Amino acid sequence: MPEEEKLVNYYSCSYWKGKVPRQGWVYLSINHLCFYSFLMGREAKLVIRWVDITQLEKNATLLFPDMIKVSTRSSEHFFSVFLNISETFKLMEQLANIAMRQLLDNEGFEQDRSLPKLKKKSPKKVSALKRDLDARAKSERYRALFRLPKDEKLDGHTDCTLWTPFNKMHILGQMFVSTNYICFTSKEENLCSLIIPLREVTIVEKADSSSVLPSPLSISTKNRMTFLFANLKDRDFLVQRISDFLQQTTSKIYLEKNISGSYISSDDEVFTRSSSLISASPHKSLSSESEGERQFNLNDNGIPTATQALMTMYRRRSPEEFNPKLAKEFLKEQAWKIHFAEYGQGVCMYRTEKTRDLVLKGIPESMRGELWLLFSGRY
Repeated sequence: MPEEEKLVNYYSCSYWKGKVPRQGWVYLSINHLCFYSFLMGREAKLVIRWVDITQLEKNATLLFPDMIKVSTRSSEHFFSVFLNISETFKLMEQLANIAMRQLLDNEGFEQDRSLPKLKKKSPKKVSALKRDLDARAKSERYRALFRLPKDEKLDGHTDCTLWTPFNKMHILGQMFVSTNYICFTSKEENLCSLIIPLREVTIVEKADSSSVLPSPLSISTKNRMTFLFANLKDRDFLVQRISDFLQQTTSKIYLEKNISGSYISSDDEVFTRSSSLISASPHKSLSSESEGERQFNLNDNGIPTATQALMTMYRRRSPEEFNPKLAKEFLKEQAWKIHFAEYGQGVCMYRTEKTRDLVLKGIPESMRGELWLLFSGRY
C-alpha cells in the first residue's frame, strides 16, 4: 500500500476462497478493502479498490445466517463469521460511498481537524478515522432530515420535549444543535419538526424548573415566536454551546454587513434619492384620489344619493373574478393564511403533517417564492 493510505478499521472474519473458508482479518482503508490469512502454511491475500465494487449485500444462508457479498465487475467475494456484522457492513457501505463521491467530485479525503483529540485513557479503542467517519455519517443524516446546507456539521443532540401551542401538548423528541441551526423532530414520525436558524434567535434563557416542567429552556426569535423546550438532561452545557455558536453567528453577520456596506452605499444613495423624488411627485396624490374608494360619513350632511352608495358598496365585478382557477387560487391562499396564523410563518414555523398536506394540495402562485425558500432548504 502507498504511504498515504489510511487504515480505518479491521475485523476478524472468514473469506470463502472456493469451497474452503480462510479465517483471517478484513482490513478497511480509505481506498481499499483487503483480506489476509495465513493458516497451516497457506497464505490468502485479497485487495479490492472501493471504486471497483459494484454491489455490497448482506445475505443469509442455511450454514451462515450472516454473510457479506462483495461484487466487482469481474468477480464475487464472500465473507462470514463476523463478531459484529452490522458495524462492518455499515462501514463498508460508507467507505464505498465516499470513494464514489471522490471519483465524481475529483477531490481527496480530508480528515476533519475540528473534532477534539482522543484521550489516552479512553476505555474503548477507537481510531481517529473511524470516529471521523461516524461523525460524518451523523452530520449527513442530520442535513438530510432537515434539508440543511452541505457544509453544516452536527455538534450534538439530546432528548427533550417541546411545547406546541397549536395542540397544547408537550411533544417528546430530540433537539439537534449545529454551528448555525437548532432543530427539533418528534419521536412520532411527522408529528412536528422545527428549524431555527441562529441568525433569527434573539434570546436564549433558562426558565424556572417545576415538577410539571423540569429543566425548561426558552428560545425567542426575531419574528416574535417563543419556543419552550423541557426535560433537558444537561441544560447548562447546552445553553453554553448555543451561546458560543450565537456569538460566532453575530460576529459573522457583523463582518458581512461591514464588507457589503461599502459596496451597497452608493446604491442606497440612489435608492433614497429616487424614493424622495417619488414621494415629492404630485402625480401620486392625484392617482390615489382617483383610484382609491372614497369613504363617506353617514352623519355628514353631504351624504350621496342612494344610487351612488349602492354603486360604492356593490361594485361591478370583472368577469375574471368568476374564473374557477382564480377562485381555487384564492382558496389556497386562504388555507395557507389560516395555517400561518396557527403554526407561525417563516423559517421558524412549526412543521407538521398538515403543512405537508397543504404542500401536496398545491402552492398558490402569489406565495410560490416564499414557500419555495421555506421547504426546499434554501433559507
